[in-house]
Amino acid sequence: MSYSTSIFNIELYNLEYSDIEDFFITSKDENLNLEFKSFTAQGNYGSKEDAIKKAVCAMLNSEGGIVIWGAPIEIRDANGNTSAVGHLTPFNSNLDRDRFINIISSSIIPMPIGVKVQILQNAAQQSIFIIEIEKSVEKPHQFDNRYYIRLDGQTRIAPHYLISAMMKGTTFPVLRGHLRLKEIRTHLNNIVLDFRKVLFNTSPYINDINISIRIIATPGTLIIDGNASGSKHQQTFPLLSHGAPTTSDFSLLVPTANMNDEINIVFQFGGEKSPSKMSRYKYRFPQITIGNVLNENIYLIEKNENILPEVDNFTINESIENILNQH
Repeated sequence: MSYSTSIFNIELYNLEYSDIEDFFITSKDENLNLEFKSFTAQGNYGSKEDAIKKAVCAMLNSEGGIVIWGAPIEIRDANGNTSAVGHLTPFNSNLDRDRFINIISSSIIPMPIGVKVQILQNAAQQSIFIIEIEKSVEKPHQFDNRYYIRLDGQTRIAPHYLISAMMKGTTFPVLRGHLRLKEIRTHLNNIVLDFRKVLFNTSPYINDINISIRIIATPGTLIIDGNASGSKHQQTFPLLSHGAPTTSDFSLLVPTANMNDEINIVFQFGGEKSPSKMSRYKYRFPQITIGNVLNENIYLIEKNENILPEVDNFTINESIENILNQH
């Protein structure tokens, strides 16, 4: 199934302008396979076109996907997550399909194949570009002497070890780990925060083995399978297959006296074949509503999910300091 069919339920060359308008009637989030680029009056055209080339390069080096140029103006929240909703941002362009693909292909090294584009116009003859990119078998690709990759819905300069793996033809599973606050309860002089943990292998046909996970939480005591585990919990299991995520619930027991403090939780995970990642969460509970949590964002003050240490130097430095300061 093509990405256009998967995302829009319509083949790329059957798309119409109204289909993209309908797509953005509700808010849409960027993800590994979907990137939005709006077209605004600020900035020069060359830099806007370069941003598209970076996005295409990143998709080629990752799992492929769709880039929408002329999407609604993106909204970025405090955690860096991007979404878009509402009016498209079409622009005047004299490019046809062949010229646009030629511009993209001649700017990315090695020259990519599997890049398709559908140019859609409104009644005023302004255009938006829907670019569909297949995962490349010739990766790594570079644009402007840099390698780019998609990491958790963002285009970033690729870490060295990923480029090295691509050059050696090494493939590895891509793991994603998430925590969600599901319920708040009371127990004696404590508040109990119930969480759900999910670890997902997003790579078809590539299993990961010897998975290791660790949860660190402060302040409070982790309750795993009914047993107290202090502030840290570590677990291993043998296999993680695509389409068969591991899911479990755990609790954090926080003394009521500490509920005015910032609650920090780190979820670390990795396997024998995959790089180590972490998801970090910070919560604050100025007011507590007992019961099911329908929207954890009212308590979240920071969320950074699926971070690679190589692209987050603050995390490395923080980890080193924490180790050195331990007694």
